[in-house]
Amino acid sequence: MLTFRRRASGIPKDDMKKIIILALAALSFAACGQTKVIPYEVAHNYFLRNNVTEPVPAKINSQEEFAHFFGMATFMGKNGQPTPIDFEKQFAITVVLPETNHSTEVHAGSLTDDGKKLFFTYQADVTAKENTWTQVPVLLIFVDRQYEREKVEVAGK
Repeated sequence: MLTFRRRASGIPKDDMKKIIILALAALSFAACGQTKVIPYEVAHNYFLRNNVTEPVPAKINSQEEFAHFFGMATFMGKNGQPTPIDFEKQFAITVVLPETNHSTEVHAGSLTDDGKKLFFTYQADVTAKENTWTQVPVLLIFVDRQYEREKVEVAGK
């Protein structure tokens, strides 16, 4: 049978309480400065409308605003439907790159929250070969409103 005995550490009990309280306070302050990873869903089968001439906002909050900028590209077969979004429960974060004649794929990176703003990273893979056609590379993600912040910053890697 094991028994445990309390060892005398040489630190008075009142001082030990102060040390523990200070350590917990330091951990709390350190946690405040950390960023939190936010879950999201990558949207598929959307395109930038041809008549859009103004810059696309990084964050879209309503179906009307979304429909102004983006159209649905429905295909036959599995995964042919656009990813559904419910703007009462979600909002969209957008990445729209300039028109190019190079094949370009945009891949989602991380979405983090620093307590004041959301920060989304992406990576664009561009081929060197020029095409005879052009494209406007688009990446959309849908995020639950519980993670919404006023500001959204988007940056490529």
